[in-house]
Amino acid sequence: MAETSNGMVTAAVALGVEVRPLAHADGCSLAEPIRARIDIPRRDAAAMDGYALGADPVLGAPLRWEIVDTSTTVLSGGKAMRVATGAPLPGGAMCVLPIERAIVTDGWVESDGAALERSGIRARGSDLRSGAIALAAGCRIGPRALVAAAAADVATVVVRRRPRVGVLVRGAGLVAPGDAAASRDATPDVLGQALLSFAAVWGGRPGDSVRIGDDSDVFLTAVSAMRDRADVIVLVGGAAHGARDATKDALGPLGLKLGFDGLAIRPGRPTWYGRIGETHLLALPGNPTAAVTVARLLLAPLLLRLAGEDPAAALAWEPMPLLAPVVSTGAREAFLCATAEAGGVRVLDRGYDTAGQMMLASADRLVARPAHGPALPVGASVPCLRF
Repeated sequence: MAETSNGMVTAAVALGVEVRPLAHADGCSLAEPIRARIDIPRRDAAAMDGYALGADPVLGAPLRWEIVDTSTTVLSGGKAMRVATGAPLPGGAMCVLPIERAIVTDGWVESDGAALERSGIRARGSDLRSGAIALAAGCRIGPRALVAAAAADVATVVVRRRPRVGVLVRGAGLVAPGDAAASRDATPDVLGQALLSFAAVWGGRPGDSVRIGDDSDVFLTAVSAMRDRADVIVLVGGAAHGARDATKDALGPLGLKLGFDGLAIRPGRPTWYGRIGETHLLALPGNPTAAVTVARLLLAPLLLRLAGEDPAAALAWEPMPLLAPVVSTGAREAFLCATAEAGGVRVLDRGYDTAGQMMLASADRLVARPAHGPALPVGASVPCLRF
């Protein structure tokens, strides 16, 4: 399995970089660092609600300052101005008297008698100086990074292009979730949106999810259309042994070049991968647990590679002790759904049955077992991957 994954990922080439508006860069990785265009904060600013004081505070005894209008631009000695947290301070402000220490009477403010420090001021550029790096290259843009980028006053960013991902689900009677109850012959499409969501987590840009039947001509037309708007096409269903050859044959006129055909793993044996021109195709089993498991093992590192990131980050296995015994494996390498609990990991697969779907909602780890692996007792160490 490792050799197959490494070969597929190594053959993939990063898609390059592009300039995107900051508002449309969420989920992208920076190809170049973001440097601040302004000082942050731009001026000395109040670090708290209170009163800016226009003279050195004296330690100890209460002092009084005359309150002036908030439009004042320069404070002279003995004057004070009401300020809010983050507000720019007028010139001459020596400190900010916290609101909870302020006693206000008839236009004057005095301290409550507690010692005052030269504090309460966020100095200009104390967070970041103009020209300094706000976000380093390689940083994945998310909510917190967007705060820093916006504060640095940038409108556009240079990012690694995210691979566009489309999902094509094959099968008779598949309908959108919510529509299956209307017909006894209908089955909800459980993987279309799930795989697009998965792609977004691993650096992909979700595109379309299309449901079709088993007609080869319709399939060929759908793949041809999706190639124009996807760097990676995930095929779901039609990968079982009987239909797999027909699927690949149907793609022959488009120039399909196979990378591998079948995997000696459980679940996911009928998985195959190939390319049509620059478009990557990964065919997954129609079984939901098998499809998501193989996507985690193969699609995640592929997407990182195409996005110019380190694919090894998707395959960071770590040893964990078993909280319950597991049975021996068969002739194929196995990847089992499991959940991390206090002190170890618990396998959810029952006798390596992957037909169930509900356990996907609970699983947060994959446990790897070698082919012909023996039964293992509680406490045995097994390699685990975040799921």
